[in-house]
Amino acid sequence: MKITDIETIALSIPHPPGHVWVKGEISATGWDLLIVRIHTDEGISGIGEAYHLKNPWAVVATIEKSLKPLIIGKDPLDTEQLWAQMFIRTVQLGSAAIAAIAGIDTALWDIKGKAADLPVYKLLGGANIKEIPLYTGGHVLGYRQLDNLGDLVNEAERYVKKGFKALKMRGGRGHPERGDIESAKALRKAFGNDIELLVDVNSEYGDYTTSIRMAREFEPLNLYWLEDPFRFTIAYHNEETARLARESKIPIATGGNIYGRSSVKRIIEHGGVNYVMANVSKAGGLTETRKIITLIETWNLKYSPHCDGGLNALGNFHLFASAPEQVTANVFHEFDPVYPYDKLLTHPPEIRNGKAVVPERPGLGSDLLDGLQEKYPFQGDTWFIHNRKETAPRKKK
Repeated sequence: MKITDIETIALSIPHPPGHVWVKGEISATGWDLLIVRIHTDEGISGIGEAYHLKNPWAVVATIEKSLKPLIIGKDPLDTEQLWAQMFIRTVQLGSAAIAAIAGIDTALWDIKGKAADLPVYKLLGGANIKEIPLYTGGHVLGYRQLDNLGDLVNEAERYVKKGFKALKMRGGRGHPERGDIESAKALRKAFGNDIELLVDVNSEYGDYTTSIRMAREFEPLNLYWLEDPFRFTIAYHNEETARLARESKIPIATGGNIYGRSSVKRIIEHGGVNYVMANVSKAGGLTETRKIITLIETWNLKYSPHCDGGLNALGNFHLFASAPEQVTANVFHEFDPVYPYDKLLTHPPEIRNGKAVVPERPGLGSDLLDGLQEKYPFQGDTWFIHNRKETAPRKKK
């Protein structure tokens, strides 16, 4: 079997009518998606996602100009060798290269599974779990004004009624008087301790002093974790992130924006965190994420994939299901419950009572619907930057 062509498909998918999602400095009106589709001379095609980095044309150029000429004509089953060749070819291009490789590598694993007539998790060594417990993440439970927290609770209630046992809200408004504590209190009051509560700071606490203060303010609310508090996330704050994990009573999660195993190596060298959130579309595809999982296992950490919508959900499910039980036991997997998978895939993820059913079809378990580029042409403006000045009203003395 030989690779004959590689397609890059950039899409912009609008949020459903009435859905509003606001967080920090960068918010969204929809989802951008960069799909990689690989064709072979035996008629088998595979799909994967290359994270768009909010600059998809940098990733597209890396695929089209550097990687496509390198692997056309190669055997798609040689995933380990192809990954190494692609990495060497693009090693100086940083995260854009790893994201590009991720899309290609995931599509190659899809081909490998289809050629063997097996689901990918079988090729990865088999599954220790067939129904994956999910938390609601992605473009949900965004900021609300402090006089409108009932709307936050109402949104969360929709997901709880669907069987989700864990909810992730958007934090990042800094000190307690700016809303994070109040928002978390509203959710905890509404659902008690029957629901796990996670807070994603989206890098907006900025510094260690603010982060540890907020972690201590959150302690009475029994959070499942506090995610990515530092400015520019893990790549620039390995030491502070590990220090926070040591000193905070709340578990710390990071890794939704790691590109390759070296980032995980560095955070572990500084002491590690509680949860590593490698996302297959960012971390380098299945080939590289498997190695990240080995690092996680070696250092007795937990693995919870970052998975905020997109085709990465398919690869993440197979990786999570096949990971060693000790790194996934009692761990939730992210899932965006408003993402329109049924508009993209022939076989959307099957969700039952807040759990994802691991696909049993060959490869990743699905293919693309026709006409996506005509239906969802890339817009380049679903992400926007706003200057948020929100503060809570001060109580009169």
